[in-house]
Amino acid sequence: MTLLKPKIDVVFHALFRKGNEEITKAIIKATTKEKIEKINLDNDRHEIGRYPEEKLGILDLKATLDNGTICNIEIQLADNKDTVERFLFYWSRIYGGQLVKGDDYGKLNKVIGIIIIDYELEKTKEIKELSTKWKITEVLTGKKLELTDVLELYIIEIPKAKEILKKEPTNELAQWVMFLNNPNESEVSKIMNENKEIKEAMNELEKISQDKELRRIAELREKAIRDEQNGLRHAREEGIEEGIEQGIEQVAKEMKKQKYTNEEIQKITKLTIEQIEKL
Repeated sequence: MTLLKPKIDVVFHALFRKGNEEITKAIIKATTKEKIEKINLDNDRHEIGRYPEEKLGILDLKATLDNGTICNIEIQLADNKDTVERFLFYWSRIYGGQLVKGDDYGKLNKVIGIIIIDYELEKTKEIKELSTKWKITEVLTGKKLELTDVLELYIIEIPKAKEILKKEPTNELAQWVMFLNNPNESEVSKIMNENKEIKEAMNELEKISQDKELRRIAELREKAIRDEQNGLRHAREEGIEEGIEQGIEQVAKEMKKQKYTNEEIQKITKLTIEQIEKL
């Protein structure tokens, strides 16, 4: 049986969920290099704005580390040219969402954002490393002072993983990214012999890959992502903005014909209910 690809967001969330804390802790440690004893996982993917007109953000994974630090991980496969803005939006919703009316700002915990993208970011194309780490630092005096440690962002670029692993076969983050990208590749079988947490993740992936409903949703989600990428490519080549959403809307129309509910269509396409109803 062909295994589902963990880089598909619905599969990622099914794999790194409550009950699978050890493998989730392992991928966070491989990214941040921080010592982590335990984590608590939040299975709710939706970070809802406080007002109806605010954008709804959808997270792939949210975890609270043993020291109170909050960590969220997002998978982004299609390059919408808004990666940084999207990333900061998610970080800000989590950071500000810790407080309720009357709370002291001192209660705010550090928030680590990790985004795994299936393309090379324009800003980091010249950087060969698999991951980059971003913080707030002072730039005028040249003293490299950090304003605060509460903001920490990691950008991981999937296309760079294979080359990194060739040079550094024991690089744990590169091993994880290879697994996320395609667990069916022969390299991943070799990695499992060296990395017990990835072997554990593979065992769990084999179980969830037998779930017919998850397979159906994952296949539809992957098709929606491909259509979105094709729409984006068409928009850039032809200069037609409508091409960006054309592929996604076609998937939604096909699902409506097959009598899927609006909620199921939203889960796969990420369109709003209002957009779906207009199709």
